[in-house]
Amino acid sequence: MRLGMELRRLREHAGKSQLEAAEVVDASDAKISRVESGKTGLSRLELVALLDFYDVQDQELREGLGELNRNSRKRGWWQQRKDVLTPKLMELIELESTASKVFQYEANVVPGLFQTEAYARAIIDGFPDPFSPSVDQAVQIRLERQKVLVGPNAPRIICVLDEAALHRQIGGPSVMAEQLRRLVGLAKPPHLSIQVIPNSAGAHAGMDGSFLRFVYPAPGHMDIVFLEQKTSRLFIEEEADLEPYRIAEEHLRTQALSSADSMKLISAIAVELDHA
Repeated sequence: MRLGMELRRLREHAGKSQLEAAEVVDASDAKISRVESGKTGLSRLELVALLDFYDVQDQELREGLGELNRNSRKRGWWQQRKDVLTPKLMELIELESTASKVFQYEANVVPGLFQTEAYARAIIDGFPDPFSPSVDQAVQIRLERQKVLVGPNAPRIICVLDEAALHRQIGGPSVMAEQLRRLVGLAKPPHLSIQVIPNSAGAHAGMDGSFLRFVYPAPGHMDIVFLEQKTSRLFIEEEADLEPYRIAEEHLRTQALSSADSMKLISAIAVELDHA
């Protein structure tokens, strides 16, 4: 997707049409459309031919796009689980596995990347989906996703939670208390920051729903906002449409408690649950 968007930008900057680009690589304009939408890749020679046609002189950019093209053919662990993964979940895993930064605002639940096994099981078991894998498989996949949090290529993650998500006793008091302590253990700013918007904040910038924003580095620098509903998902990529989400992110971080104060609140709620 990053490669395709950058190639589209370069083509438009060069004033070329998809049909003209297709002629250079002896293909149809439909293939160029698929390439630019991230649905198919290119051979090394096809990429070189297009970059020459677009008069791309920047050698660092050419090498970076070449690396993106090579990486696009690598298979992630999720691509080997097509038998149990829905297309929606595969797209989400790919987005979070390749981003340099992830911002998430969540109004109702603890995000999947931070969930304990017991909390994840309670969530999945409580909302059965006929198109998803079995509960056991779904839990294991969710835990597998969490490996993105560690390692040299781990993205910087900033998460803002509505306080309401901390009080919803999914799985019961003990499961919820364990989940809240997990949040406290994970939070290590600035690599992984968790902030809470307290109930006392009143109206705030996230009241119209949860969202994820993924940021990817150069080459092909881009942002993608991911919105999820029960039967569909929406990817927002156009600059004008992205800006309101960037503004909402800034407002949410300002309206939320600091990371340190958020950890104090989360710990206090966990203690209350222990007593319960």
